[in-house]
Parts: sequence; C-alpha cells; structure tokens
Amino acid sequence: MHIAIKLLIIFVALGALFMGAIFLIAGGLVANYAIGAVLLLVGFALLGYVYMNERIEANRPLQQTFNVTMAGSGEMVERKMLCRSCGAPLEQKDVTLMSGGLVGKCPYCGTVTTLEEQPKW
Repeated sequence: MHIAIKLLIIFVALGALFMGAIFLIAGGLVANYAIGAVLLLVGFALLGYVYMNERIEANRPLQQTFNVTMAGSGEMVERKMLCRSCGAPLEQKDVTLMSGGLVGKCPYCGTVTTLEEQPKW
C-alpha cells in the first residue's frame, strides 16, 4: 500500500476515534452512544486494516534486480599462450577450466600447466 494512502487511512481512523470518544463523553441520548460506538468501531477497524496490511507486506519476499557489468582493470590485449616447457603455442581447445583454475595441456609435449593471471598492478 502506498504511504500516502496509509497515512490518509490512519488520519481518518484517528478522527473517527476522536469523534467516537466525543459522542460517548457527551452521552445523553441513546443515539449519541450508538454513534460513538460505531465511530470507535470504524476507527479501530481502519487501524487494524493498516496494521494487518503492513504485516502482510513485511512478510512478502523482496524481488530485486541487480545489473552487474564487469570490465577489465586496464587495456585488454590479446596474448598468445605458450607452453612453458617447449614454447609451442596453446590454442583454446588445449585449455580447460578445472576447479583450481585454467589448465593447459600442450598438444606437442603433453605438459600440463596451470595458467595464472598476472596482477594488474
């Protein structure tokens, strides 16, 4: 529920409670007691409605959307990967993603090496 509507309902409820109390205090005729009781019931009903609506909204799960963009920390330059043992070029098919990171296997000498990213600083 929008905050302005909530505040308006609370304002009307407090007004009804105040007027109901005035009618009950004034007393005298049976009609005054009846009008006062009805106004008090309406005021309490409106406050109860706002309270229950607030509890329902508090229990509702939040739906949030996050937009994340990732970019390199510097200029992106393509580099050829070379085998550390024999110096042969490694192609994309020779590199696999394992739990520890990127692992390259040389198609010529069969050496398996872990590829590490150099720090940007």
